[in-house]
Amino acid sequence: MGLTNSSVGRSASQGGFEATDLPVIALAGNPNVGKSTVFNALTGLKQHTGNWAGKTIELCSGKCKKEPWQLVDLPGCYSLSPRSREEAVARDFLKERKPNAAAVVLDATCLERNLNLAIQILEVNKKAVICVNLLDEATKKGIQIDLDELSLYLGVPVVGTAARSG
Repeated sequence: MGLTNSSVGRSASQGGFEATDLPVIALAGNPNVGKSTVFNALTGLKQHTGNWAGKTIELCSGKCKKEPWQLVDLPGCYSLSPRSREEAVARDFLKERKPNAAAVVLDATCLERNLNLAIQILEVNKKAVICVNLLDEATKKGIQIDLDELSLYLGVPVVGTAARSG
């Protein structure tokens, strides 16, 4: 359970975050929105993904394959006012380590529930991008999201993904 050498391809010591000279991008979002799947797609690592509370409590970091960035996959959380260890780890990283930017992963099938955390993160870190994931699942449910309108509303870039299928 959690991060292991075999699941991420290296040690997750020190909470899985190893400081480098690269700009640090924090991947944040509610549990089960596909953060680890996005992380794996961008880094080529094989972080273990799961759909249960407490699965990821530590941080995991890796170098982006196509850009000179260090990505840090934060534990899933619903708020920056922590009620669990996972939320405290995510909040502390965002507020104390001050990453260069945040990529906030949202679930396109239940966007309203995810926006509370996104807005809290935007208050802490103005350098952010919103990643609306699971667009393929939203389409199956007849949900359409105007990504350009969402970008205008939030004041940051918004991209759509279906990370599982690349």
